[in-house]
Amino acid sequence: MYLHSLKLWNWRKYGEKENSQPGLEVEFNKGLNVLVGENDSGKTAIIDAIKLILGTNSNDLNWITEEDFFNGANTLKIECIFRELSKDEESYFFEWLSFTKDESHLRIVMEVEYFIDLNGHKKLKKSTKAGDLNVESSIDDEIRQLLSVTYLKPLRDAEVELNSGKKSRIAQIIRSLKEFSSEDNDEQKAIIGDFENAFDTLKTVLKTPVLEKIGTTLEEFFVKNSNKNPEIRNKSMSFIEILRKLELSIGEVGTGLGSSNLLFMAAELLLLSEGEIGPKLALVEEVEAHIHPQAQLRLIKYFEKRSDEKEMQYIFSSHSTTLASSILLENIIFIYNSNAYPMRKGLTLLEADDYSFLERFLDATKANMFFAQGIIFVEGDAENLLLPSIAELIGRPLHRYGVSIINVGSLAFKRYSSIFLRRDEHHPLNFPVSIITDLDLKPQAFYQLPCYFLVDDTTNNAIIELYGIEECNKDLNGCYINFTDFQEKLKKVYEVNQINKELVEIIEPLSGAQYYKVLEAREESLKEKFFDHREQTRLFVSNPWTLEYAIAKSCFSKEFQKIVVDSHYTEKSFKTKQLKLWENIMDEEELAVNIYKFILEKKVSKSIIAQNFAEYLSRNREDAIKKVSQDNQLSYLVSAILHVTGGVRGWNLPI
Repeated sequence: MYLHSLKLWNWRKYGEKENSQPGLEVEFNKGLNVLVGENDSGKTAIIDAIKLILGTNSNDLNWITEEDFFNGANTLKIECIFRELSKDEESYFFEWLSFTKDESHLRIVMEVEYFIDLNGHKKLKKSTKAGDLNVESSIDDEIRQLLSVTYLKPLRDAEVELNSGKKSRIAQIIRSLKEFSSEDNDEQKAIIGDFENAFDTLKTVLKTPVLEKIGTTLEEFFVKNSNKNPEIRNKSMSFIEILRKLELSIGEVGTGLGSSNLLFMAAELLLLSEGEIGPKLALVEEVEAHIHPQAQLRLIKYFEKRSDEKEMQYIFSSHSTTLASSILLENIIFIYNSNAYPMRKGLTLLEADDYSFLERFLDATKANMFFAQGIIFVEGDAENLLLPSIAELIGRPLHRYGVSIINVGSLAFKRYSSIFLRRDEHHPLNFPVSIITDLDLKPQAFYQLPCYFLVDDTTNNAIIELYGIEECNKDLNGCYINFTDFQEKLKKVYEVNQINKELVEIIEPLSGAQYYKVLEAREESLKEKFFDHREQTRLFVSNPWTLEYAIAKSCFSKEFQKIVVDSHYTEKSFKTKQLKLWENIMDEEELAVNIYKFILEKKVSKSIIAQNFAEYLSRNREDAIKKVSQDNQLSYLVSAILHVTGGVRGWNLPI
């Protein structure tokens, strides 16, 4: 059997929804489950609820306090449902089972109420029952203990737990193993006998050097006729008392916290595989505690293997990007905005091959998105380097708003952004995502031959008349962005290789309005592709070409020109010559094209340019603030930042 689902009403930060629906409902995988999310998102509340209703193998004390009730509510409720019970488990829990078609499940419910007694004191009333809704009945403690789970708390002091003493955890673990659970055991009796014999031997050894000397001194303390003789008596020890003398180590002096934690986990997990009846479920908070990244990888791979081979179920909480990036996406449960969102197939807008892609390419840097409050996806290093500086200028520093920039290094936005989009539109995630990309349409000034033109029936007829072709083929009709594409189509349709002056004159570029329609169509296509305005995903596009072109055309053009030549040339004369050439270009589109062509042809590093431009903005903060916020070419970057940091409302430029 495994824990299939958990529902919470008025438990800590999870309240109660309309029509008495639970404040939280989460379905778990049969094997590995990793709860991820920012601090205070509610991961611990989920684990504590499971621990409270089911109890733990280590018999941890789970007190309910007033702070456990949501916003002053006086009742709370926790519900667990177990599925896939074995035949033996069905027989043990038969009295409380529910049946749906041919499948059984076990529903456990805990209800807690805060009430005022006759003396005016606040008291708690708690009940744990099992069964179908409205026909639940009390469940015996003996039966309920079969449902207990293995629990490893956060910030665990493994060294203390593994030491000897009255509260020795290793003693409790050994005593709980079926090999040592019975007290009437010949091996245990033999061990106790060996300890008693050892004490007798010790008593003999201590007689002369210790007891006789103590006796001599003792004679001086008492009167002459009072005979007082010291002796060492054997203390009758039980098997558990002997176990408490043990401590567990890996045989090294000065073992570190990381190794101690791994050893402690290995010991605790002994109990997980013990029982034949009940769930084999482990709850581990902050599984990465005190463990370095490589050890984390080995640990999570072990748990993945165990969950598959031994039908174990694990529910972890984690803040580790290393773990989040190394496990299958399907094993992640994203905790956000007081809801839980499993990431398995069929629940997100990711396709099946997207999961395979992300398994290969989701690294620790990109996994940071599971611990953020908003995400900006970019396709290159330039945006990655520049955006934090622009965010600072407009008063929305990304680190203050918990926003992460994820550089996908390509146009694979959809594979990443779709992680945060749900297939069920009635239960949206509404996680703020900004996608920044380039429209990547070269402006008209880039081309020497005709560009952005339409071939219709009239133009087509003129072409066949020019080349003496008998029959018009409408396959040539359509909108062309550049002449090269048209040439290839012309060759394919009419087998024409020669391009002459008359043909160029036939082609008429689109008017301004028609040209902008082409750009709008391209942008709409990108928006549809990347699910723009689906939930809280938004697309922001540099129009019409790239980031560098946009900056070159912006009010920072002069400063940007200097940054570009400084990033490429070391000789002052070369810098001056190039800046002079740009100074003579009056048309701003032609100038911006020329600057970006220089970057491409000279292979100037876009990353270095972006870094230098970011430094310029920081050094010239006062002047840059107003320019950045008012420039139309850079407005798409500003809008992308505002979207993931709370929107335009309440936004004022920093003074």
